[in-house]
Amino acid sequence: MTDAEIADLLDRGYRYALSLTHDSPTAEDLLQDAWSGVLASGGTWSRPYLFRAIKNKWIDEHRRGQIVDFHPLEEDVPVQANTGDLARDLDAALAILRPQEREALYLNVVEGWTAQELAERLDRPRNTILSLIHRARIKLKDLLTVASEVNP
Repeated sequence: MTDAEIADLLDRGYRYALSLTHDSPTAEDLLQDAWSGVLASGGTWSRPYLFRAIKNKWIDEHRRGQIVDFHPLEEDVPVQANTGDLARDLDAALAILRPQEREALYLNVVEGWTAQELAERLDRPRNTILSLIHRARIKLKDLLTVASEVNP
């Protein structure tokens, strides 16, 4: 594997970790720990292997209470997705998504995985994956529509 391929793999791994944590420093730590684990175990330097290592590390840290997710569950919680800055609005809207929704949406939209591939890799039913993606898209659409109406 070339240096450019490794850099691309690590960039993708960081973005995936960020989709899980929605916090840059935590995503960096998660990627570093997962990459160290891949290297120590002699595992393959592939995207599915690295993503699985990141996901397993994330789950382990959740169980230990080292990562705390904040996502409002009530629909009445005000969202600061109306700044007029698309990147900031999108970031605020993504913060509202549950981690499972962010993960499914990221892997589907950015990484290009199909619902069937996601179902197999995440050990979830395909319909659950489709539901997560659908809910995430609806939430983002609703939040960003409100933001664009507030700041045309």
